[in-house]
Amino acid sequence: MDKQITRAFAGILIFRTVTLFIGGIFYQSRVRVRIAFAGIIISWIAPGFTGKYTKHHPIIFSHLLERLTALIIVMFGETIVGIADYFTATSFSIQSILILTTVAALFFTYIVEFDHLINEHQRHETGNLMIYLHYFILFDLSLITVAMKFIDDAEAHPRFAGTCMYLGFALLYIGLAIANYYNKVKVNKTVVSIFIHKFARIPHFYK
Repeated sequence: MDKQITRAFAGILIFRTVTLFIGGIFYQSRVRVRIAFAGIIISWIAPGFTGKYTKHHPIIFSHLLERLTALIIVMFGETIVGIADYFTATSFSIQSILILTTVAALFFTYIVEFDHLINEHQRHETGNLMIYLHYFILFDLSLITVAMKFIDDAEAHPRFAGTCMYLGFALLYIGLAIANYYNKVKVNKTVVSIFIHKFARIPHFYK
């Protein structure tokens, strides 16, 4: 079974490498972007179809959770770096406090879910679902960082920043909703609706 898992993931890695290599060859054609993009997307999705192998060799769930949490903490660090321009002697204002409060709220929301509500002692889990739901959270943090970077930029279109922020919040709640599958304490719809209502109002504070 270990050999089958190794072959499956090695095949995915080889496929991605080949598509990126082919994309690099056609450097003067638009085809290269399509080939490389298709290779990346397919290689992201493909591990989700390896469950028939990995379910016979379950992971240590707590170890996977620890590593994913560490990755998200690093991403929050990047977000803090991204909003550092709001905390200079000339730019500090109430908006700076609101932005920092938003980032802190996002961080504590993540910690409450993945450090307190989640059941770390999962058995017979492949870990694929946990990995994939963190894609939503990674993209969420990236979009919100972009939104906060440009929300006070005169050259940036306000609709672009607002769209990035709302889309980021949507991705966050999609990730949290999926993570509820692993919770030892299930989050009901009332709690979810309250959080969505509160966070939906946050972008209005920056106007």
